[in-house]
Amino acid sequence: MTTTPLEHAGPYARALRRPPRLTALRIALIYLIVGVLWIAFIDSIVDYSFSPEDVHRLHIDAIKDWVFIVITATMLYTLIRFTITIAQTSERAREQTEERTRMLVEHVRDYAIFLLDRDGNVTSWNRGAQQIADWTEAEVVGQNHAVFYTQQDIAAGKPNRDLETAAAEGFFEEEALRKRQDGSEFWANALLTRLGDPKGEPTGYLAVIRDVTERRRVQDALRQSVSTLSGMIQAIPLAVQSIDRQNRVLAWNAASEQLFGWKHEEVEGKPLPTIPEDQREGYATMMSNQWSGTPISGREVIRQKKDGTRMTLSLWTAPLLDASGKVAGSLGIFVDLSERRRSEAEVRQLNETLERRVRERTARMEEANEELQAFSYTVSHDLRIPLRSLQQMASDLISHHGQTLDEEGTSEALRIVGAAARMQTQIEELLEYSRVSRSDLPTEPLSLVLIVHEVLGRLQRDPEFRNAQVVVQEPLGWVKGHRLVLQQVILNLLTNAITFVPQGEQPRVTITAKEIGDTIRLCIEDNGIGIKDEDRARIFQLFERLPAAERYPGLGVGLAVVRRGVERMGGNISVEPAATRGTIFCIELPKAQESPSR
Repeated sequence: MTTTPLEHAGPYARALRRPPRLTALRIALIYLIVGVLWIAFIDSIVDYSFSPEDVHRLHIDAIKDWVFIVITATMLYTLIRFTITIAQTSERAREQTEERTRMLVEHVRDYAIFLLDRDGNVTSWNRGAQQIADWTEAEVVGQNHAVFYTQQDIAAGKPNRDLETAAAEGFFEEEALRKRQDGSEFWANALLTRLGDPKGEPTGYLAVIRDVTERRRVQDALRQSVSTLSGMIQAIPLAVQSIDRQNRVLAWNAASEQLFGWKHEEVEGKPLPTIPEDQREGYATMMSNQWSGTPISGREVIRQKKDGTRMTLSLWTAPLLDASGKVAGSLGIFVDLSERRRSEAEVRQLNETLERRVRERTARMEEANEELQAFSYTVSHDLRIPLRSLQQMASDLISHHGQTLDEEGTSEALRIVGAAARMQTQIEELLEYSRVSRSDLPTEPLSLVLIVHEVLGRLQRDPEFRNAQVVVQEPLGWVKGHRLVLQQVILNLLTNAITFVPQGEQPRVTITAKEIGDTIRLCIEDNGIGIKDEDRARIFQLFERLPAAERYPGLGVGLAVVRRGVERMGGNISVEPAATRGTIFCIELPKAQESPSR
């Protein structure tokens, strides 16, 4: 505990705190008592020691008076000297206290501390007041404290009412708007404390003002954030709840009311009612991990509604921390899995139905394929034999009886031989289309250069194709494909390129290849009769022949075999017009990752 020099002076210093009149009366009373006791004491000694007629008694009486005067003077001197010393000590202590208080108030920057007289006029001003209110001491001293109030408050008489309240109750405190010298307003915590004289009469006021604008801004922002967060939680279509460590409900949004059946007012501040009896042990274990700060993500839990109905939910949680960073509660978000379970059941049922239908259709397709295969064998064996017989008989007729036949008979026999040959070709093309459509096609890395030259070698043995000009721009690259099917595809495209050219013109064919990402694009360009734009979509259909191709041999099966073969190898085919005349057929097949060594 700190003390002042005045307190060290003892009871005499404390006596000086009393009113001056009372102190002077006490000194006079002390002097009177000492004088009476002295006279009574000396007189009793003289009466006892000397008789009235004794001559020494006269000397004693004279000495007694002088001694009394000396003692009295000494006492008065001592009392006055001591009184003056104490008064000086008290004054120095008061001055030191005032100086310390003045320095303390002067160096406070965060608070405006100033004095008002009983009428509310400013009598002192510290640096904090100048910093907050932007008034210098010379500018503000002598002005009424109303200059710090807003115009609305001045018009309402608030400055005088605040003084009256402080005078009546000892102090007045509020948080309200105050005004700076430039007219700008700020939020302030203002305190007026009444100052009084020894009789209790108010002599002035101590004013303390603190700028709380920033604190109010932060509080407003916090309230806005809380309001926004609360609104978001209420608007979320998922059930959101929060509890404290005692399992008491803190928050319960509208989706929780709809999902569980309890209203917010029914559960707020009460133990969480959604835990079934047989789930409490597992819930306690789960929450013990939650209190250690471990969140829960997508855990399936069983909870109950107000009517006792149990349901399976997916739970996400996050710990709620207090100001010290400790876990004070838990925020939980629940997702009802009932709809998802129903959807999953429906999907399973649909999958089962689809799988059953696929099995049924697969069985029908296998049956159809078996029938087609049987038909192919029938065509291959049963139809070829009569055709060969017919062709052989017509040939024998010409060779053995050609001299006896007239011109018309010979012509008819030759037509029979040609028709039988064309029929044999059509049967072979149909068998090839059927084989490509139904057989499994395992792929392997293939060199396009080797495949192209193998096909060209087969074509060059045919006299009809020997005069064709074929240019191969190497390299062509490697693709994944089936060797026989790829040979058939390229053979059909080259056969068409050489066949469908204007009469009397030399067929010219250019073969190029280009790497496009993970594929190789092989293009065969001819100078043939070309294909109209409106006919490109149907040239790959089975038995489709264009009007311009009617005078050329064929059944309309070759391009259908090409498309089916390319698609079975995982590629695609396209057609586009050449730059001058003719057509460009392009096939794209997967590029081989590595070129196998040969």
